Amino acid sequence: MNLLQLRTKFRAISGRADLVNADFTDNGADFYINEGRKFLDRLIETQKTIASCFRFVPIDGFSAQFPHCRAIKEVWATSTSARWRLEKMNLSDLIADYLTGLPSSRTAGLPLYYAPATTRYIPEDAGADDFEAFIGFVDIPAGNAHEYNSVLLNVPVEEKLSLEIKGLYYSMELVEEADENYWSVVHPLLLITATMRYLEVINRNTQGVNDWTASITTEMNQIGFDLVEELIADADEMEG
Repeated sequence: MNLLQLRTKFRAISGRADLVNADFTDNGADFYINEGRKFLDRLIETQKTIASCFRFVPIDGFSAQFPHCRAIKEVWATSTSARWRLEKMNLSDLIADYLTGLPSSRTAGLPLYYAPATTRYIPEDAGADDFEAFIGFVDIPAGNAHEYNSVLLNVPVEEKLSLEIKGLYYSMELVEEADENYWSVVHPLLLITATMRYLEVINRNTQGVNDWTASITTEMNQIGFDLVEELIADADEMEG
């Protein structure tokens, strides 16, 4: 189902005509649908939980930003001639070992290490001008893109690289009426169920929340079994 079809079905099942207009345009339902989407994403790992995001790092660049990542698992770099996995470092160690000098003074090369970066200023409306001469040492990406995560590399890159950031990602937000994601296409009723659970949360109906959560968890565990089967396939075969 796309968002329009999902919203239409939600109106029919829930009876919440106040959240979906008579012409099936949104009147508040989409907010609950997307909150239900995130609840399902966080509840259990499935075959679609892990995803890869690809970002180019230009020459002399030493960071990359990417949206909707819940947790970084691996980072791979690809040049024109090779592909290798970067080793994770603690952010403070990476800065102390490699990023103490101004970016203009750092020797470019091929990165071997990365660290998940800090992505917030305090105050959050601070800009580059607030840091004046110290801006060269600020490793936090500029701007207030709250949905973005970032990684820092241990050296500026000597050639344009592609980074593959593997990790846990939220499924795509449903915004336009033709939008689809994993839950809306493969498990639309489960997404509607998660949407209705949030209505009970807002209404402070503890029993309703518990009932919906139990039903959702049962379905999600069954979906999770597919991932388990995939992970253990051939694992019990004896060598030799």
